[in-house]
Amino acid sequence: MQRTLLYNARVRTLDPQCPSVEAVLVEGERIAAVGSAAQALRLAPPGTRTVDLQGRCVIPGFNDSHIHVVAMADYLSEPNLRGLDAGEIVASLREHYREARPGQTLYALGWDYPACPSPHRRVLDAAFPDNPVVLVQFSGHGMWLNGRALARFRIGRRTPDPPGGTILRDPDGEPNGILRDRAAEPVHQARFADMHFNRTRHRALLDRALDELRCVGVTSVQDNTWVYTTVRLLNRLRRQGRLSCRFSCWSLGARPWLVRLMQLQRFDEYWVRRGPRKYFLDGTFSTRSAWLLEPYADEPNNCGKQGVTAGELERILSTAARRRRRTAFHAIGDRAVREFLDALERVQARFPGARELRPRLEHAQLIDPADIPRLARLGVVISAQPGAMDTPEKDAALLGRERAARAYPYRALLDAGVPLAFGSDMPGEASYNPLVGIHNAVNPPGGAPGDSPPAARRAITPLEAVSAYTLGSAYAEFQEGEKGTIEPGKLADLVVLSADPLTAPRESIRDIVVEMTMVGGKVVFQQ
Repeated sequence: MQRTLLYNARVRTLDPQCPSVEAVLVEGERIAAVGSAAQALRLAPPGTRTVDLQGRCVIPGFNDSHIHVVAMADYLSEPNLRGLDAGEIVASLREHYREARPGQTLYALGWDYPACPSPHRRVLDAAFPDNPVVLVQFSGHGMWLNGRALARFRIGRRTPDPPGGTILRDPDGEPNGILRDRAAEPVHQARFADMHFNRTRHRALLDRALDELRCVGVTSVQDNTWVYTTVRLLNRLRRQGRLSCRFSCWSLGARPWLVRLMQLQRFDEYWVRRGPRKYFLDGTFSTRSAWLLEPYADEPNNCGKQGVTAGELERILSTAARRRRRTAFHAIGDRAVREFLDALERVQARFPGARELRPRLEHAQLIDPADIPRLARLGVVISAQPGAMDTPEKDAALLGRERAARAYPYRALLDAGVPLAFGSDMPGEASYNPLVGIHNAVNPPGGAPGDSPPAARRAITPLEAVSAYTLGSAYAEFQEGEKGTIEPGKLADLVVLSADPLTAPRESIRDIVVEMTMVGGKVVFQQ
């Protein structure tokens, strides 16, 4: 059995009974002992590999509670349009696709309204008359297509808006190239099939994602997997000893045939685990489809879109309660959160044990303050992405200053006793680096502790933020007994950092560097 001793370190265990030690002894895949350097050296058997960390910080491995791993690699492989205006988008596409043949689809991701406020198919038609163009909006819930791409997907004047989706149109009824939410599904499905069923591309994307994740200290992911081919590939990599990250694999509840195929796959307890079924209750702020209690500030007749009916939601929750099935619900707007809690309350009255299933709300970016105590009472886990806080001015334009100031209410959630897990939602957000997310939660855009409200009221401590990205995420996937803290008997998933995020200047947390990542006692990344 391989043994490794990490010593002369500042080890932040996140165990309140023993919060800080100097050394960790690893035997095989698990932690054998923690304590002082002298204690650990006495316990280490002959032949133990010793690593002097020279005062560096060790914390539990990061656990991304919400990510799209294969889509993340696709995003990193294509032109990134984030922050570009229409002219810059055209220039970027021309540069990237300068060798494109006529008829080839030009694909890119990340454009958004603040920089490109008036996207229209005519802009793309003029620049690329011979190629379909498909540009995914930053949130993933919107698309910008040119005329050739619209024709390819048979979207025209007579195409009706699908339930839960919108085809934006010119005054004469012609589609203007913008598809929102479920209207974009045919386009997403075509790309999705290419990513997941082209075996060479699928393997390359997953390899790219694993390389990126280990470099930023991510040792576990809770992945919007959805497709059985990824589970099979993960199992193959595991058998080959090449899997450098633990996976919880989610199913897409709205696609029964995909759910059935996922159910037939092989899962295990530690590396490729069966995750919850995911459902969508609304859209996003930037597509103005997140479901709000009051209208958008810039669209006074629009409160967003409802993803499922109240009856359908209650049926999903009731079935999950009866079958002891875990669920996760995308809910960004305060109305979506409210409707979820109303349905959950009714279901838990009939099935009191449903609370033990730790129902999850993904994102929950805007919550009415009156509903926060209900989240705690009903046992709801909030799986949030502090990377979403990066655009406060956009939020203010969409929601108004007052609502934007109380969005991302991590401080209020923790104070109320609501379990909080952190993740990236990559590529739905811009960064997959946990230290960037932790930085945002500790230093909310617009201010920091000691500054004037409202930003100071939203800030959480470095310890709380690190815990949300480790122990909080482990709790969200029922794995707090196996990971999330550095304790004897737990899995040896560890990260060595260049500085201690709990004591470093708050404004420098995002600059901390991951120097080593260990998964199951094996070093999978080292600077």
